Amino acid sequence: MDNNTPEKLNEEAKKKRRKRNRLFNTVLYIVAAVLIISGVIIILRDQTDIFNHNTAEIPDVTRPPDSTPGPWVTAPPPTEIASDAPLPSAGPYETPGQTPGQNETPAPDHTAGPGATAAPGPHNGGTGDPSAPVGVYFEEHGISVKVIPVGVNANGEMATVPTHDIAGWYKYGSAPNEPGNCIIAGHNRYHGQKGLFSILHKGLKVGDHVWVTLESGDVVFYTVESITSYKYDAVPPEVMAQTWDTRLTLITCLGDYDHILHMSRTRVVAVCRPIN
Repeated sequence: MDNNTPEKLNEEAKKKRRKRNRLFNTVLYIVAAVLIISGVIIILRDQTDIFNHNTAEIPDVTRPPDSTPGPWVTAPPPTEIASDAPLPSAGPYETPGQTPGQNETPAPDHTAGPGATAAPGPHNGGTGDPSAPVGVYFEEHGISVKVIPVGVNANGEMATVPTHDIAGWYKYGSAPNEPGNCIIAGHNRYHGQKGLFSILHKGLKVGDHVWVTLESGDVVFYTVESITSYKYDAVPPEVMAQTWDTRLTLITCLGDYDHILHMSRTRVVAVCRPIN
């Protein structure tokens, strides 16, 4: 008797279709699971510190006691500058892909607002200078960030670093604890990764302590005087200005990246004073 009856062939075809459907569904489930996991990872990278690690060593020193508190200890909380404020040049602190030192030119000798070069301070350091900063440590938050020197880009703006977990020191400004304005900027977010300098608006408070490690191994200690938010086109010139008082200026961005402006619309600026 012939076993290849129409009913038998139909049943075998149905089994093959069911097998193909099960395989197809399994592939779909795997792809969906991968997409979900990838989405979760992207969200965590953008919103949490799970994937962030300290990039500089935590200084193994004892911080000296604070000197007599200055007026900065009672400074007001972060404020938003009015929309009708003066409009200095926009800051450059959110330029994806910028390589440190890329298209750098010497800084001109004038006081500059964000978006232009600051005037050279009394110290004009570089990679080989023992006074150059190599790390910033936020004591109350356990965050230690590697620092590299940067200059200006082709637009005459302070160059940025091409990663979320390293900050840039403006090498044409002052070195830490020398007369003048020591400027260090880092990303709030960079290419979907939460930046270590997001601490400036996510936890840092007036009165907190910031340590800066130098190439020489010395550590300079600061107290946060003020934390202020500005619109990108309303940052006061004194933020980048070189003066003869001693201060540390930390800068990051805030808000979503604007693809038309090629930067975020808000700057967060923390001004710190040396303890001793």
